[in-house]
Amino acid sequence: MSPALQSVAPELRVVERFVDHGVPLSFRQLCASVLEPKPDYLVLDLDKTTHLGRNLGELLAWELCAYEAYGESETERPVRRWFGGRVLVDWSRPGQLVRYLGSGARRWASTGIHYLVWGKLASRIPSLQRLAYRRFGAYPISAVQQRPQMVALRHLATADDALLPKLARSVWRRHAADQVISREDLDWVRDQCPGVEIILSSASPKSMLDVAVEELGADRATYSTARRINSGKAKIEQLRGICPRLFAPDVNVVAITDTSYGEDHCWTEHFSCVVDINSPTPFSPIVPQASPARAVHSATVLTREEQRGRNNGDADYFDARRKGHVPGEKIELDREGLRTRLGDLLAEINQLAARGSTLPRQWEVAYRLSRLMESSRALLTAP
Repeated sequence: MSPALQSVAPELRVVERFVDHGVPLSFRQLCASVLEPKPDYLVLDLDKTTHLGRNLGELLAWELCAYEAYGESETERPVRRWFGGRVLVDWSRPGQLVRYLGSGARRWASTGIHYLVWGKLASRIPSLQRLAYRRFGAYPISAVQQRPQMVALRHLATADDALLPKLARSVWRRHAADQVISREDLDWVRDQCPGVEIILSSASPKSMLDVAVEELGADRATYSTARRINSGKAKIEQLRGICPRLFAPDVNVVAITDTSYGEDHCWTEHFSCVVDINSPTPFSPIVPQASPARAVHSATVLTREEQRGRNNGDADYFDARRKGHVPGEKIELDREGLRTRLGDLLAEINQLAARGSTLPRQWEVAYRLSRLMESSRALLTAP
């Protein structure tokens, strides 16, 4: 992943502390563990971090499609939605439905297929993932994600500025049950950490981030525009632009993200404590020597609806989208424990990284390093 893919690869090391929290937690329970010592800044991703499995920026683009076809009254009333809340189907209005499906297909069909193959399937099939590195270079997921992101952002840029906040608020309200992080949670964080500044950093558009800042009570945010996607290393650049102090050596930053498909793995190069929640591609505890990272946490964090079910004694309180995910026991390791488990792997990664620039196929070096970094997590959970 990102820390291993430098053009001049530095020596890598393990962090001082790794915790896989195992049993499902509420966001406040997680924060009680990760907010020591008290942070100066809390950086939060949006989308699948604040809402389980929901890409709010993408849903906003689909909301605009529905508004253009059906009008505001239709998007506000409870109508059956398909494909994870993206597609609004109203059989009672066949004319508008045909227009809606036609415009959606023209805008999203080829882009969706491209992302399905090179994004979703490639993340699950090693041979296809290897081809993605060959085709798109050292950071294939960033290149693949740009296509649907730009389709959405360019469409949103055509809408009236007064309309998008209304649609964004509608998306936020509709998925309230999926919230993992609430305003009350962040108020609690402020009580525990007086003076902490909370910053949202997301690839979603400004209108979605404006609503998120208001709803969550964050201090400020970075976001994407039709000219620049705020993803991966671009997030770091934008954060540096709005708050240079984030990267001062004496500043303590806790950064929390779902880091789906590994797009935020570069955070381990810049922040003292990184936390992945509900992540299919969690952080590795292997980081560059120069990184300020001292701790890596992983956790399954419950939504409002899941917490309600657990509090009511429901044995089957897990959301169906977790697809049989069964958290294991808590694993907590210090630096020596990590070295014991990862020493051989770390040596192999450092050896490959050191000679990688001399090898002819740089994309293959990047792929092999990525696979090695991913394997570090399996070694941590092995008996």
